[in-house]
Amino acid sequence: MGRAEELFEKILKKKEQAIEDFILNRKSEELFLDFKRSSDNGDSNKLSQNDRNNLAKAISGFGNSEGGVIVWGVDCSLDSDGADVAKTKIYIENPQRYTSWLNSAISGCTIPPHQGVKNEFILSSENQGFVITLIPKSNNTPHQMVGKLHYYIRAGSDFVPTPHDVLAGMFGRRPQPHICHQFLISPIEVYKETILAKIGIMLRNIGPGLASDVFLNCSFLDFPGKNCSIEFEQNDQNNWYGSFSLGRFLSLVSKSDLKLPPDAFWTPVTIHIKIAPQITNNLKINGVIGSSNGRSYTFEIGNTKEKLQEIYDECIWKYNQGKLDDLKDHYTEEIINSNYKGFTQ
Repeated sequence: MGRAEELFEKILKKKEQAIEDFILNRKSEELFLDFKRSSDNGDSNKLSQNDRNNLAKAISGFGNSEGGVIVWGVDCSLDSDGADVAKTKIYIENPQRYTSWLNSAISGCTIPPHQGVKNEFILSSENQGFVITLIPKSNNTPHQMVGKLHYYIRAGSDFVPTPHDVLAGMFGRRPQPHICHQFLISPIEVYKETILAKIGIMLRNIGPGLASDVFLNCSFLDFPGKNCSIEFEQNDQNNWYGSFSLGRFLSLVSKSDLKLPPDAFWTPVTIHIKIAPQITNNLKINGVIGSSNGRSYTFEIGNTKEKLQEIYDECIWKYNQGKLDDLKDHYTEEIINSNYKGFTQ
């Protein structure tokens, strides 16, 4: 998860309190954050041309850079240091409708369209609030703003026209792969006083380039207890080189003839987690994924010892009562804790 995605999730989690914190702390616009007030506060029958232009410029600028977030409904102005800082809430009327307008406008804002843009609304009252726009770093750069036909990048707190040498590099760059991960969840299993969770780590290429030398590293940082175990099952030894050392570190690299094309995936390893009394420590597994010709990413999965004990007790009780079947997948997800998310390295 990149910086823009982290900021987007943080704002959505704290809702209006996040907006109030920005204003209280006189938060300045920066590389990943931009404040905007609607030219008509959304009180019209369509998205204003000014708002459409601001959206297009931001999609081009953030998309051609490292990504960013727009907060619609906040007025900012220069402080004594010359920085644009959040000053006042200027509510968007009917933020649900305004969100719909932004969603409809995205495809017509840039060439090519940026498919990763996302809009979410935050309600303050029944019919007022804010809209938050996430514009991730794009794999299909450069994006040209429709209308003005300019290319922008984010520089500090501004969107500026892209310099020729930067633009030339974007056009001349070969398509890059983008390896991300997903977890494949198997139903929980119970054997007497032991519960077993199986988690497959699927590597997927969501970028436009061909991935080679794909790699996966995992390490156990926290171990639940002496009667617990964590094991790796290498699913395909023909296409991957692998090593497991000191009972805690796994390293896999794809062989030279394995290439991962766009939108293809592979599941090289399954993690087997056995949990049994006594649970004395947290569970924490760190991982790094990537390829030789793309960016690398890290992720974490795990849970606290208190939560693991709660899951264990509930699984055993439901198993003894014959009520476990409907919740087997749920408990595996609980063990690895879906709140742990991958992020950009």
